[in-house]
Amino acid sequence: MSPVHPDTLAALSAGIQSEVASYVFYLEAAKKTFAEEHKNVLEKLALEEKDHFHVLERQYDSLVRSEKWISTADILKQEGLPEITEEMSHEHQQLIDEVTGADSMAKILEIAYRLEEEAHNLFASAMGKVESEEGRKMFEQLSKFEEGHMKMIADMQAALS
Repeated sequence: MSPVHPDTLAALSAGIQSEVASYVFYLEAAKKTFAEEHKNVLEKLALEEKDHFHVLERQYDSLVRSEKWISTADILKQEGLPEITEEMSHEHQQLIDEVTGADSMAKILEIAYRLEEEAHNLFASAMGKVESEEGRKMFEQLSKFEEGHMKMIADMQAALS
């Protein structure tokens, strides 16, 4: 086995931070909205971001410990997935303040779209930097999930117009 390239670990770490930020954002945004349909979508997005966090966190751990990629399906079957702690949430206080200060659902969706676009670009970029096929597949899958989130948010934005 050869050591994992530092760029791969950096991409995973950046992805972890991105997913935690999005998770925290969506939970705060769901608290701000009174429309049940919007609240449900925002809570669903939060749970999906948490799943993405789990995938990235487990992948990072596996690469550091054994220098092996593991499948996303195997990751999601594992017991005792890591939790997003209060301390991790506090790292994103600026984002929490941004959503708290949002004065409309349109503004919340604008922030959400920006976060999803940033995550999509991060994962798309990481696909080209990862040396293994397993790593490329994982980042491609996450990139596609973020594209789906962008579409969902764009649809919500269009419905508000």
